[in-house]
Amino acid sequence: MKSLALILAGGTGTELGVLTRQRAKSAVPFGGRYRVIDFCLSNCVHSGILDIAILAQYSPKSLIDHIGTGKPWDLDRRSGGVSILQPTHNGEAANWYLGTADALYQNVDLIRNSKAETILVLSGDQVYGMDYRPLIERHIARGLDATLVTKEIPARQRSRFGMVRCSRNGVVTAFREKPTSSSDRFASLGIYVFRRDFLLGALGPDRVDIVFDIVMPAIARRAVAAYQFEGYWEDIGSIASFYRASLQLLERRSLIADERRPVYTRESELPPARCSESARVSNSIIADGCVIGGTVRGSILFPGVAVERGALVEDSIVFSFSRVGAGAAVRRAILDKFVVVGSGATVGGAARGRGSDPADSVAVVGRKARVASGAAVRRGEAVEPHAGVGRREKP
Repeated sequence: MKSLALILAGGTGTELGVLTRQRAKSAVPFGGRYRVIDFCLSNCVHSGILDIAILAQYSPKSLIDHIGTGKPWDLDRRSGGVSILQPTHNGEAANWYLGTADALYQNVDLIRNSKAETILVLSGDQVYGMDYRPLIERHIARGLDATLVTKEIPARQRSRFGMVRCSRNGVVTAFREKPTSSSDRFASLGIYVFRRDFLLGALGPDRVDIVFDIVMPAIARRAVAAYQFEGYWEDIGSIASFYRASLQLLERRSLIADERRPVYTRESELPPARCSESARVSNSIIADGCVIGGTVRGSILFPGVAVERGALVEDSIVFSFSRVGAGAAVRRAILDKFVVVGSGATVGGAARGRGSDPADSVAVVGRKARVASGAAVRRGEAVEPHAGVGRREKP
């Protein structure tokens, strides 16, 4: 049975701070060469879903440039493929998406004109690998209006998610959005399958949010099933979660190194990475085009990064075409694209102490910012895009 995938990718990602000042959350780089949305798109392709619409809104240029015609995902095709849809304009003002359900409603003609019987609604800012086919098959077999995907999570994280309670036969009986405490163990992951006719009837001009305006009324009618997902899944919703999920790749490479289900992305077309005699690299991901003359430990370097002789990059994430000058030290930090760290400068620092969460108080430097020679960006500080720290470097 044919399915249509709608990927919600319009979020601002305010908790990601300077990383989303100029790009959508789904377009944030991840894992040394990817964008976050690559994981969702690759899941669709591996699941045989080749009719995909991305609903974008906030700062879409980076996302649009990255997706292009969809060729890296084999989605540049006459029938189906991938399209990026933005809020419509009525001649007087842009009708910005008011919420997730409103985004679907503004594109209801796409759903109405589709030949798909099942509509898959996904979030474009999550990192996970999933075959959607068993989910869709289970949804069809149950014959209910909707199916939502759940995952068991630790008690300390439950206040971040919508928590789900189910009957013994897997029908959802209750849904609590971000409760302060919860005895329920399963969280909704924001992955839904809807029966097409149900979704068309549920959408309307006064329906704003998928959870409150579509899913919860269906739960009250016992018309929603739960599908438990047991694989790796991470919502990149904050600097701490982004940093933690990124460095986890150094220990669990299977998410990005599974030859049976590769994560597709736009290639950098740069030459191989090069390490000089003075380079020391350990437990790191080094992308194409990097030039290493210093020390890199426990870090992820995106394409085209330069680490000069005597510099140190440790427990850090460095986006494309940034440069760390001679003798500089970058520890527990995130550098956005085209950042320049001058010689002898320091960014970030060691962990607060034994037992502290290494993801807390990460230093973040925004796109095209410059840290002057000898200047310092302290642990937990954020530098805005295009900003300068310390004295101006000589050209």
